[in-house]
Amino acid sequence: MLSGGFAMKQILMVLLAAAACTAGLFAQPQMKTEEEYNAFLAVQQAATVEERTAAGADFLQNYPDSDVKDIVSYITMLAYQQLNDFENMLLYGEIIVDSKENPGIVAGALIAMAGAIPNRTREFDLDRDEKLSKAEDYAKRAMSMIPTLPKNDPNMTDDEWLMTKKEFMGQCHEALGVVGLQREEFQAAEASLRKAIDMSSEPIAFTMYSLSMALSKQDKNDEALSYANQCIEAGGVIMGDGSELCATVRDGLKQ
Repeated sequence: MLSGGFAMKQILMVLLAAAACTAGLFAQPQMKTEEEYNAFLAVQQAATVEERTAAGADFLQNYPDSDVKDIVSYITMLAYQQLNDFENMLLYGEIIVDSKENPGIVAGALIAMAGAIPNRTREFDLDRDEKLSKAEDYAKRAMSMIPTLPKNDPNMTDDEWLMTKKEFMGQCHEALGVVGLQREEFQAAEASLRKAIDMSSEPIAFTMYSLSMALSKQDKNDEALSYANQCIEAGGVIMGDGSELCATVRDGLKQ
């Protein structure tokens, strides 16, 4: 089935945009002490992703009641996502979701986890059904929140915010599409992935790869080949061994 990590790189920029929407909090964090403020700056200004995860963990341990703990948890979650550390990404994401304090950050965490879980779920995992159900639930919970998320960045126009929320919705549809692929519910996967592509402001190779797979499983080979080619044009989906998944799908369809 699908390998993990590909959608995460695509989701990351959208989630960072969500973090930017908390600009008011970032600009004027309500710190109780100078030490807390400096610890927060250490998280923001970390030179490497590894340093950011360490700074985030230190902050949350030392200031568990901070007014910006959700922001720090979110930054730390994204850093673990970049490191492809799935377990810690989920750990911090679930902390955010359980807090229910900042709707924008909660929605961002739900989107990230909804995308990560099905890409990390394997065919013979004993808890496979539970994982896929959780990913579906996270995606749908985010979709219920996105329409009413407040725009916290005064520099963002209403049209830009609408476009951002549309991107968020597209990420949710992508997650549902991959869940459908994992469940071999190919018609449902196709419908979700088409919505994801329609809502994206630019071509995303992984989404087109997933749609190509959903179409090929329904013997819609001409259209599957078209999306495989579009995937390649968008940069393809590169495996750890250097192979390219969309080219593999294309070559199989041509046989």
